Amino acid sequence: MVYWKKERDVEIYSPPGHEGTFNRRLVGPAEGIENLEVIIGEMEPGGLADPHFHKDMEQIMYILEGKMHIVINEKEAVLSKGDVIWIPKMAMHEVKNIGESLLRFVLMYSPQKVKG
Repeated sequence: MVYWKKERDVEIYSPPGHEGTFNRRLVGPAEGIENLEVIIGEMEPGGLADPHFHKDMEQIMYILEGKMHIVINEKEAVLSKGDVIWIPKMAMHEVKNIGESLLRFVLMYSPQKVKG
């Protein structure tokens, strides 16, 4: 078994309920990791994630570059490079790239969003 990979080699997908968003699942069930999933997300200027919540999953986001407007349970913030966001189970949240460049971030889910 290999214990590493290059981001550029990971397949890109667009999650449902998101516009202008492209993710790469770096680590998860396919790598034998049972309780955590790590994703690199990219959102084009004006891209967004519609309001939603995760019933059984916690989420952490770490911004690598760009400018994000986020709403979590009706609390709003504008965040950028180096900022971290945590979203508890059942917390209604939405995200929008309000910058003029790509919004890039690390997503961590526990347990994993996708099993398999």
